[in-house]
Amino acid sequence: MDKTSLLPIAIAAFIAAAPTAHAELGTPAGKCSEVRWRPDIVAKWPDIPKACVAVIERNGTRYVKLSGRVSDKGSDSVTVLLDHTKTHMLWLPMTGDMVAIDGKDVPAMSVAKGQKLRFYLPESQVAAP
Repeated sequence: MDKTSLLPIAIAAFIAAAPTAHAELGTPAGKCSEVRWRPDIVAKWPDIPKACVAVIERNGTRYVKLSGRVSDKGSDSVTVLLDHTKTHMLWLPMTGDMVAIDGKDVPAMSVAKGQKLRFYLPESQVAAP
């Protein structure tokens, strides 16, 4: 199923858009198989669990780390094809949103079509309590 939906939840400000050598942005805090995805999240992105790479904790907050690739880029939006799925997510970066590319913080709209992304969603916004 190919769904493009606006990502309605906050993507952590420390999105990593870089080669796989980019350092982990937290400490391990569980397994992807332990995430109890909220039904509304799975309804919008049915294969989202397949894109989970890790669960980490940073500054007392748990995050689900996802991976994907930029499949399209507009003047104010980025569409990400989640890894291991046919599911697309539409992201509208806010003014001032930054990403790390090759270890350097740059404006979020600096990502390029075809670029690999690893991004973090607060677990509290995607998982059932």
